[in-house]
Amino acid sequence: MKKTAVALLFVPVLAFAGSKIVRYSMGGDIRVSDAPHGAVLRTMGGDIRVKNANGTVTAKTMGGDISVDRLQGSLDAGTMGGNVEVEVLNAGNGRDIKISSMGGRIEVTLPKDFAADFQVELEQDRDGRQHRIVSDFPLQFTKSTRHHWFRKVEVLTGTGKSGSGANHVRLWTIGSDITIRAR
Repeated sequence: MKKTAVALLFVPVLAFAGSKIVRYSMGGDIRVSDAPHGAVLRTMGGDIRVKNANGTVTAKTMGGDISVDRLQGSLDAGTMGGNVEVEVLNAGNGRDIKISSMGGRIEVTLPKDFAADFQVELEQDRDGRQHRIVSDFPLQFTKSTRHHWFRKVEVLTGTGKSGSGANHVRLWTIGSDITIRAR
């Protein structure tokens, strides 16, 4: 009986070895030091910080910042009221980096040889401080206007392709700056 109890204790651990980390919080920060197989992280009112990540990371918060250091996979990050900072390692192929923020700045650091198709969009009020998109990768910019929440907003869109375009980078924010660095 004792051996059966010990086996039942360790079976769930073995069953989830090599799987994604999953964490949900109703109002606090989430911190993950290592997510070798990806992660799904959601909080209603806190920051999300990931130190090392591979696989696909989903990070969503309603009111905090998101920081992902040493990303070696794909990312789907979104915040309703915070900043997003991401450092991507290794060039790779077939990676999707999707980041959105409603009111916070986005800073992404990519390897200088990162082959990507870029779609970057910044919405801003026509009567407020002008924000900008700054990129170390070549982007072509267009300006337009659209109706958003019963008012007219300016939209600055940057598109471009680096190398073969083997990865996809999609960035979107309202009322803040977007910076793409090459390292």
